[in-house]
Amino acid sequence: MSRDAFNPENTSDLSDTISDAKDRAAGLASKLKDKASQVTSTVSDTMGRQRDNLAGGLDRVASTIHEKAGSVPGGQRAANAANSLADGMESTASYLRDHDLKDVGDSMAGMYRKYPVQSLLSAVAIGFLVGRTLRK
Repeated sequence: MSRDAFNPENTSDLSDTISDAKDRAAGLASKLKDKASQVTSTVSDTMGRQRDNLAGGLDRVASTIHEKAGSVPGGQRAANAANSLADGMESTASYLRDHDLKDVGDSMAGMYRKYPVQSLLSAVAIGFLVGRTLRK
C-alpha cells in the first residue's frame, strides 16, 4: 500500500470533496423542490380552469334544458322533471365553483359509496342528456 493513502492532507481533500458534493446535492434538492412547486402550481391552475369550464358547461346545458322543457313530450309532469334536472345541474355548477378539487373528489367518492346504483344511473342519464343537447 502507498503511504499517500493515509496522508492527512488527503483527508482534507476528501473532506472538501464531500463538502462540495453535499453543497451540490443541497442545490439540486432546492432546484427540484422549486420545480415541483412550479409544476404543482401549474397543475392546480389548469384544474381550476377546467373546473370553471365544467361549471360553465353545466350552466349552459341547464339553461338549454330550461328553455326546451316546455316542448318535452309528456306534458307538465315531464317539463317539471326537466326543470328539476336543470336546477340540479345549476346547483352542481355552483358547487364546483365554490369548492376545490379535493372537496369535490371527497364528496363524489362518499356519494358513490353510499349510492352506487343511483350514481351509475345518474351518470348515464346526464351523459345521454348532455350528448343529446350538444348534438343539436
